[in-house]
Amino acid sequence: MGHKCFISFKTEDEKYKKEIQNWSEDNKVDMIDKSLNTPIDSDDEDYIMRKIRQDYLSDSTITIVLIGEHSSEDLGEDEQKFIKREFQASLYNGEGNTRSGILGVDLILVK
Repeated sequence: MGHKCFISFKTEDEKYKKEIQNWSEDNKVDMIDKSLNTPIDSDDEDYIMRKIRQDYLSDSTITIVLIGEHSSEDLGEDEQKFIKREFQASLYNGEGNTRSGILGVDLILVK
């Protein structure tokens, strides 16, 4: 049985997320996709993160973080708010949430 994978990414890097999902669909990788494929319709950041934690991260076993020019630290704190919070939530081990492994994929090297 495959790992339950959550893919953390910037919208600009969605093509890379879809490629990983295609690997799973083509049986090249044994994984259960727990990724957010449709944006959560809200402007409330706390609500969005609560939904991500409850619906996607709570039972995932690994978080794949796509690291590229659009997720760079030098872009500013506001630009990184969801990636950082998803990363934190993946590492949290508590009631209703188990800690996930982290796999970082450097997209700069992929190009």
